[in-house]
Amino acid sequence: MKKFFAMFFALIFALCGCVSAEPEIDPNLFTIKVTFADSENLTFELNNNSKDTIEFGADYYIEYKDGEEWVPVEEKGEYFFTMIAHILEPGGVFESGGNIAQRYGALSSGTYRVYKDIRILNEDGMVSGSQRAYGEFEIIAIER
Repeated sequence: MKKFFAMFFALIFALCGCVSAEPEIDPNLFTIKVTFADSENLTFELNNNSKDTIEFGADYYIEYKDGEEWVPVEEKGEYFFTMIAHILEPGGVFESGGNIAQRYGALSSGTYRVYKDIRILNEDGMVSGSQRAYGEFEIIAIER
């Protein structure tokens, strides 16, 4: 009986190694293009370059580059987004952004990126995957 269980578990572990990880999604399918950025305002476009319909919320986040590492910009208190699901068809563009100083304070000079989490929908409108889209931008703050 011990031999049976040993072979059973060996087979299970061997089969577990055959399961492949989720395929990596092409990062160029969903992109963010920053169209305007200063220390207090940001406007960007989310581009759906894929053949799939995508869904996403109003939320977005900003990180700054510290050496080779991306670090979240600290928020100044609580900030809320309207809970809404935007749908973007293949080839579509969605514009977003606004006054970022209300949420983060005025940004200092540096390299930043904005990101959004998106969900990929199948033909039935059900979520079939997710991905994060990024857009980099530079801030040159003018001291007053």
